Amino acid sequence: MIIGIRELLPLGAREAGVVFTGDVIAKFLTFLITVILLALITPEEYKLYGLFITVFAAVTQFTDSGLHQSFIRFYALYKNDDPRRAQAHFHFALRAKTVIILFTAAALFLSAEFLAVRALRTPELVMPLRLMAIAILGEALIEFSLTVLQARQQFVRFTALRIAEAAIKTGIIYAGILIGIFTLDLVYLSYTIAPFAVIPLALWFLSSLRGRMRYDWRDIGTEIWHFAKWMMLTSFATMFLMRLDVFMISPMLSDRPDEAGLYIAAARLCTPLIVLAGSVVTVFFPKAMELRSLDEMRRYVRRTFTVTLPVTAIGLAYVIVIFLATPEFFPKYTPSLPLFAVLFIGYAWTIIGNPLTILMLSIDRARIATWVALGQLCVTVVSHYLFITYMGSMGAAVSSVIVWFAAGIVSMTYIYLHRHEVTRVRKSNHGDAPPDTPTGPHASGSHASDRS
Repeated sequence: MIIGIRELLPLGAREAGVVFTGDVIAKFLTFLITVILLALITPEEYKLYGLFITVFAAVTQFTDSGLHQSFIRFYALYKNDDPRRAQAHFHFALRAKTVIILFTAAALFLSAEFLAVRALRTPELVMPLRLMAIAILGEALIEFSLTVLQARQQFVRFTALRIAEAAIKTGIIYAGILIGIFTLDLVYLSYTIAPFAVIPLALWFLSSLRGRMRYDWRDIGTEIWHFAKWMMLTSFATMFLMRLDVFMISPMLSDRPDEAGLYIAAARLCTPLIVLAGSVVTVFFPKAMELRSLDEMRRYVRRTFTVTLPVTAIGLAYVIVIFLATPEFFPKYTPSLPLFAVLFIGYAWTIIGNPLTILMLSIDRARIATWVALGQLCVTVVSHYLFITYMGSMGAAVSSVIVWFAAGIVSMTYIYLHRHEVTRVRKSNHGDAPPDTPTGPHASGSHASDRS
């Protein structure tokens, strides 16, 4: 009977269920750390923890540089009609990723003191940032492995890898708490060890892609570049966008570290909401890249709502639980609840809107997505500065929600007006010219994240 019910579910819902279950397990382990730390450390110390996690996520996303979405884009495009070319994209992406990782790790290690002391005005982060430079070597490889599994729509393996890393990462911290040796340094160490511990599992999952490939690598590189150059800019913009509130709160409220800590705590309490949004995008991104007609796009949009609306309801239930539990168990963080409530509004919009805004890539408008992201970044900097100056930490929350809504509406409006472009994507990508190159009477410029 269970099998029969499973077959009645839409394919997107079944796959979302697999990814969502894995994300819930993996993120529950890490989120429980967030909750436990509310009882163990002060808001001022929570600021250090939150900054470390935020910078770590930003640096990890920097190693993406648009390469992940570009790989998914072309792997999904060619995997059925030209599997050898799809595999060639994997080998090219792996080499490019290796170079980016090594460069990023070296740059972070050398600039750790400047970032901690000058940029974030938090000298205590110098050592953790240098440790992070080592951790990023393993973490970036794991993130790339997850991208490959996502592109191949191997969601069970995707989920297993994510849970394995979370279990090791949090296991070290839980062990330290249980035996009474917990410090923030133990947290930094766990983030360094965990990625390297699961690399063998990732290599096993991807073993079928091994082997030499003979292909015109210049052709592959050109194809990726014409798409990835816009995704790279979008990725960099998103890297700051998703964390700009924390980055600006820290120096602007340096004289009020307790208030900054409360905001970061509220942001960390949003982790399950980020997980929900990320799970939905993980499932729908490769499907969006396969769209070839307007009818397929309409069906895709309807399918997203069968997943995103129930997921948003789950998020609302979580918010209610937090409002009931925080005053009872973590009273010193009760002032962060209004911040958390405002941020929830923004994340609810993200859960519903993200699967729709990625259609910008389905119509080959990477350049437009880039301009939207860059414009959003500029507006966010100004908005955050003004709102934080006059409203403190609440200003960061309000500003974030306003800009998220505005950017989403702009993207969706553009997609709707250019929805017919989806029918020309396949012809453009299978011709002699790369996706952004004019190829006929309808030629025009062409075009994301995170755990976003």
